[in-house]
Amino acid sequence: MIENFKLKVFRVVADMLNYRRAAEELHLTQPAVTAQIRSLEESLGIALFDRIGRETTLTPAGATLLKYVRQIESLTNDAVAALAPFGGQEGVELNIGASHTIAVYLLPRLLPQILREWPRLRIHIMGGSTNEVLNALVTHRVSVSLIEAPAHRPDLKIETFAEDELTLIARPDHPWAHKPVVRAAELVQEPILLREVGSGMRQFVEDYLERNGVLRQQLRTVIDMNSTEGILSAVEAGLGIGFVPCMSAEKPLRFGTVAEVHLDNGPIRRQLSIVLLNGPDPRGPVGQLLQLLRGYRHAHLHPAAKAAPAHSPRRGAAAGNGKAEQYEGAVS
Repeated sequence: MIENFKLKVFRVVADMLNYRRAAEELHLTQPAVTAQIRSLEESLGIALFDRIGRETTLTPAGATLLKYVRQIESLTNDAVAALAPFGGQEGVELNIGASHTIAVYLLPRLLPQILREWPRLRIHIMGGSTNEVLNALVTHRVSVSLIEAPAHRPDLKIETFAEDELTLIARPDHPWAHKPVVRAAELVQEPILLREVGSGMRQFVEDYLERNGVLRQQLRTVIDMNSTEGILSAVEAGLGIGFVPCMSAEKPLRFGTVAEVHLDNGPIRRQLSIVLLNGPDPRGPVGQLLQLLRGYRHAHLHPAAKAAPAHSPRRGAAAGNGKAEQYEGAVS
């Protein structure tokens, strides 16, 4: 990597605020990391970190330097990517911020195509809520963020690239597994598993229920979970019905460990969006990722899509219109 090594050490320590973890990330000893930071502070003539006991924090000067180091890192990656046609790929990195469903279920389908073109590429995926991955973007910790919840950010470019659906699932032996359609009002009769309060996915479900005359207070919410996989496992174990993204339900539906329940006035749809800093699109691996996302076509994300009854709209993720849009509403 052509990034100044002392600045790289500073950036990693500033990200983690922990010398031991930074040393592990950099494959250095902790004394070596400490020596690099001390040398940088001496050359600048100013303290970059406050160390009180075991706690490490950035000084105001350190926070200021970090902003510029982020920009240097971004420019360095652009420079390395621009040199790729001349045979240089060493040190190229792709830093992505992504909401949970995209990070776990969508990116693994797309990244192999990028790695074929960039075999030496090092990929970092930072998963988190919409707010977390957007903050990572504006602080230059990632080059692109991919979100599942609406976000009103005039300072950023937000572009829809696809549409996902939230699927209601139950055990295959549940009576609703064989029912043509279930009304929203019937959901109050069953124990239901939802994502944690405040999550974007839960907000989409509650909005759908309210539009169909059901208040969240009426639900028999037996368990709140902060992971989609937890809901899938709990439904498979017979703890109740649950809402999960279509992408996450693909394999359980294929293997028959859960069944899809078709909703009246459904499905619940949400938009998947690319978020970039204002300005020209990045080049190199980031640019290739953007092309793959914008060309994303996967109309049927699970077998139930092909077997959906006539009254049920097409299931799965549909490609977006490719136009830049901004959205208001809750964020996960």
